[in-house]
Amino acid sequence: MKFAVTAMLAGSILLSGCASTQKVLSKEPTEVFHTARSADEVAFCLANKNNTAPMPRDDGSRVVLIKNGYGGVSLAFSVFPEGSGSRIEYRKQFGTVGGIWKQCVGLKEPA
Repeated sequence: MKFAVTAMLAGSILLSGCASTQKVLSKEPTEVFHTARSADEVAFCLANKNNTAPMPRDDGSRVVLIKNGYGGVSLAFSVFPEGSGSRIEYRKQFGTVGGIWKQCVGLKEPA
């Protein structure tokens, strides 16, 4: 019985650290990028490189979420059409390994 209570307590503590989608998206952007690539192209690139799917929003933007192994949102990208290109709002909740996403917004990944 003690083990079950301890396991439940440990699990709830771990899950309380996981960020919800709404919590991360309501934060101010960590960084904003502008690119000549279309919003569709950028959203597809971000989703494809991170094995996820872009979510269309009512305002015409697309959201791409990168989650950690516990299902918490680590990174969130809001991709907006802007002229003939796009604006990408990047929100970082937790650090992640790698930065392949940088290729999608026009940055080079450090060697």
